Amino acid sequence: MRISVQPGVQSGTNNVARSGMSLRRKAWLAVFAASGLFWIAVALLVWQLWS
Repeated sequence: MRISVQPGVQSGTNNVARSGMSLRRKAWLAVFAASGLFWIAVALLVWQLWS
């Protein structure tokens, strides 16, 4: 059971936490997308050199 003196403060921090998690998720997605594009470019370069 949670007891809060100021219920408005708790909901505000929860929104900040969600925003931070969303930003972190987008950052990891960008890292994976950039990594994927890099390896696709490497694979195409190798394919071009070997053919």
